[in-house]
Amino acid sequence: MIGWRMRINALLGRLGLGGERTLLLLSIAVGAATGLGAHLFYELLEFGFHHTFAPDGLFHVGKVMLVIVPMIGGLACGIITTYFAAEARGHGVPEVMDATYRKGGSIRPRVALAKAVASAMTIGSGGSAGTEGPIVQIGAAIGSSFGQVMGVKRHHMNTLVACGVAGGIAAIFNAPIAGVLFALEIFMRDFSFKTFSPIVFASVISTSITHALRPADGGIFEVASPELYIFNGSELPNYLLLGVMCALGALAFSRVLYAAEDVAQRIKLVDWVKPVIGAGLMGVMGLITVLATHSDSTPAFYGNGYPLIRAAISPAVFELGLGLLVLLAVLKILATTFILGSGGSGGVFAPSLFVGACLGGAFGIALHKVGWIPAESVTAYAIVGMAAVLAGATHAPLTAIVMLYELTREPRVILPIMFAAIVATGLARFLYRDSIYTLKLTRRGVRVGRVADLTILKRMQADQVRIVTAPIVHADDPLQKLIDLAGQVEANDFVVVDDEDGEYVGMVVAEDIKAALLQPEAVPLLLVDELTRHAVPCVAPNETLDSVLDKFSRAHVNALPLIASPEDRHVQGLITRRSVMDGYYEELDRLS
Repeated sequence: MIGWRMRINALLGRLGLGGERTLLLLSIAVGAATGLGAHLFYELLEFGFHHTFAPDGLFHVGKVMLVIVPMIGGLACGIITTYFAAEARGHGVPEVMDATYRKGGSIRPRVALAKAVASAMTIGSGGSAGTEGPIVQIGAAIGSSFGQVMGVKRHHMNTLVACGVAGGIAAIFNAPIAGVLFALEIFMRDFSFKTFSPIVFASVISTSITHALRPADGGIFEVASPELYIFNGSELPNYLLLGVMCALGALAFSRVLYAAEDVAQRIKLVDWVKPVIGAGLMGVMGLITVLATHSDSTPAFYGNGYPLIRAAISPAVFELGLGLLVLLAVLKILATTFILGSGGSGGVFAPSLFVGACLGGAFGIALHKVGWIPAESVTAYAIVGMAAVLAGATHAPLTAIVMLYELTREPRVILPIMFAAIVATGLARFLYRDSIYTLKLTRRGVRVGRVADLTILKRMQADQVRIVTAPIVHADDPLQKLIDLAGQVEANDFVVVDDEDGEYVGMVVAEDIKAALLQPEAVPLLLVDELTRHAVPCVAPNETLDSVLDKFSRAHVNALPLIASPEDRHVQGLITRRSVMDGYYEELDRLS
């Protein structure tokens, strides 16, 4: 394979397509493959829905099937995730984030197949979960596989993973812009053109493949109501309160989900049994709901919940009623918790949208009952609630705003969506730093900054971090003097200054000293200047930390001298890699 890869790279180089141009070509290939993968996953889901939810499906054979069928799906999912790919367990997005942060974007190719089948079995059998987690993991695995085959560099590997993520979201939701924003806002946290362009290519190609295979598809929740909604600025207090409600709902969803995961981990059973138990708990809840309401329909919180969402953003919302909508929001959180918390496979997008539609619809009905808004405005509140809960759960307001527009194709509610999404995100971050995605990484000890955190290194200066005392020697000192000094100060690196004016000349680092000590007979003959690295740069107090880290990477040292100013090269101390990172994390903690 290596020889084949080298021949391809050589051919691309002769065609002038090396480096970033190769990345663009690979992004197109990843987009096409992800589009096909998303279509196959969609077909798997449709196959499951047809045999379970349809009028002649398994759920209508007898009410007990509401318990049995999800448990069968949980069993299949548990076997796949236990014996084939453990990464496919849960909602998937944190696993992809972990791969990009800690593993250089390396994801096993088998994860794509495992996640597709396990999630299709979970959701298709009625398990309460969404499709974004599966398609993100499927697309990421495809992007990573392309990168591994072509032997791309680590930073390009993460870009290819993000291309798969964007292509997957774009294809499964028919939302190409939201796919790009999701990849940039949640995974890459980098909006530079070099990162942006291949991700856009992948999203466009993936969506084009989807349109070719399913040309009739429009917005998943396209609003067809003839009533016109006109936003009025006097409604801002209403949307402010809705944003607060949705932030609390999103936070409750996230915390309950992870509490269930903790409980599942403490249960001493083989892993493949746990999704069966979770599905059984959801099934019992569904059976109780059907018996209590004397209904012949499958509970609305089963599966992805799309039918209920469509009802909540239509005039049918009044038939559901305020009380039922609130109850369904609670039941959906519990159902999703049982499924994903126990190790089932699926995403959290659809449950978040479901909860948001219920909360927004209930709030709109309440406002209408007291005469504050007309009846045609209630559906707008349901749509805004969807965006607000999604933004509050993921801490990704841009993605939520654009996603809801592309899902509903409804531009008339874009202003309240923007307002409520920001309110929900701000409050959710204030109450709890981690999103529903990053919380799992934090619990593993992986620190994930927000998008804004990446500018901290550009804002902080070198004189804002801890400075250590610099052991100073002169260029014409004998090396033995430096060795004796090392035993007194326990220093690893030494600053060399000019004999005449005492200004910075260079550094002697620990590895060079160790190399000299391997030939002890030569030590008495050597001067400090002969071991000095004159090319090691110095740091001025007003330099930003991103510039300092760049100097560290180019000089390959663990400490750099801090001088008084660019004009005055007298050394004030040493700045270390550790002190830079300590200062960065202290600033992160202060801001959070």
